[in-house]
Amino acid sequence: MDFEQSRQEFAKLQKRISAINHVISLMFFDAETAAPSSAIANRISTMEVINDEMYNLKFGENTAEIMECLTENESQLTLVEQRSLEILRRESRIRENVPKDEYIRYQKLLLSAQEAWHAANEESDYELLRPHLKKVFDKVRELAISYNSEMNPYDYCLNYHEPGSNIQFYDGLFDGIRRELVPFLKEIVNKPPIDDSCLKGDYSVAKQEALAKYIMEIMGLDMTRVGLATSEHPFTKRIGSHFDERITTRYSRKDFTFSLYTILFGCGYTLAETGQDDELAYTLADGSAAFGIMEGQTRFYENIIGRSREFIQFIYPKLKSLFPTSIKETSPSDIYLAINKVFAGPIRIGSDEVTNNLHVLVRYEIEKALMNKDLSFKDLPDAWAEKYREYLGVEVCDDSQGVLQDMLWTDAAIGYFPTAVLGNAYSASMLEKMQEDINVEECVRKGDFTSINKWNREHVWRHIGLYDAHIVLERFIGIPSIDIDKYIKYLKKKYSEIYNI
Repeated sequence: MDFEQSRQEFAKLQKRISAINHVISLMFFDAETAAPSSAIANRISTMEVINDEMYNLKFGENTAEIMECLTENESQLTLVEQRSLEILRRESRIRENVPKDEYIRYQKLLLSAQEAWHAANEESDYELLRPHLKKVFDKVRELAISYNSEMNPYDYCLNYHEPGSNIQFYDGLFDGIRRELVPFLKEIVNKPPIDDSCLKGDYSVAKQEALAKYIMEIMGLDMTRVGLATSEHPFTKRIGSHFDERITTRYSRKDFTFSLYTILFGCGYTLAETGQDDELAYTLADGSAAFGIMEGQTRFYENIIGRSREFIQFIYPKLKSLFPTSIKETSPSDIYLAINKVFAGPIRIGSDEVTNNLHVLVRYEIEKALMNKDLSFKDLPDAWAEKYREYLGVEVCDDSQGVLQDMLWTDAAIGYFPTAVLGNAYSASMLEKMQEDINVEECVRKGDFTSINKWNREHVWRHIGLYDAHIVLERFIGIPSIDIDKYIKYLKKKYSEIYNI
């Protein structure tokens, strides 16, 4: 196979992979939003066929021949082709020692674990999940060892989600979180609690959906490419390519803010995805290879913008028009304080900016211990409860409010949780750089996100598919390295003012 033929075959290969990913993403989206509860066997049967085809596409002899030819002539490839080739090489190195039948069994294992999570969560019974969870961790550890027996298995997980990262890197981040935010939370808890009763009311689902669509539009989402749905566990998902993005949320009749902030979270992710150049569509470079950068975008729009005083002032008239009875006697200042109330509770989703980092700290320490066999799965709920007492000062009442509240581990997303704190650190550093060029507060006050989105597109979105995070940070944003202290400084400044510390 000559170079030009390999190039053409590589383009066809990527399009086929994109098409299969389209089907897989649609199946996941359907499973979380509309599929009947007994459809799992149907999905497993379909996924067995799909995964067989995906394995052949990514790791078959023909693909290996294409990769070899392109690697020998890499200088003649475009930037998008070079990046796509590098992504495929990385995945090939990870899976090179995994036979096809084993790969397919692994995918079936994950589907079964996800179904077990739903059953266990409904019954609040960790024992229903324990054997499945152990199998997932055991398999990931096996994959890590087969990839590099000299590497710590948890380093393998961390590096998979954030290339270039490892335990040493994250230990440094979480040491700062533990050292600074655990005592800071105790200071906050000892202050008079903020009255958030102004947020309680009767908020119709239809009007909350109207608010969600309004937020998506003012944030600058291309609504011809973005869909909105509901799910028990809100998420944002690319369906096949960045031409089709889905945001899900969950509505509470008693409090509109949960939906509001899951939507803002989704806006950050979706803006970054759809902000990539369209030439990346249907290539392996479509999307970001670094989860921390994406988490940074979600946290920027959800927290730094969405929980700012200026943003609350801007959307206040819309809140009054949608919820006139509940918002009637409430001022923008009341809402600002209420949505920034720090609450040390057992649940991560919907948590405030301060405690969110401690929720992630618990997960980081536990999954590291599980991967390194320093903690047994039998003792996992007790270890979880102990860490919540130590770091957040709260008691975990049952499994659904404890170790069962997240399903990410059942999808083998071990090493993903730490990217949330990394994303928080990114968001504060990016804000600092953005403020050198534009008046962020004034833009938010006016509800005009054009300049903010333009800055992010030029410095972040156009590059996240083409480069690893450290290159994007240094070359295009101007941040040589991530400093957790800047983020902690942002938190302490904001919440010391709110709580008069």
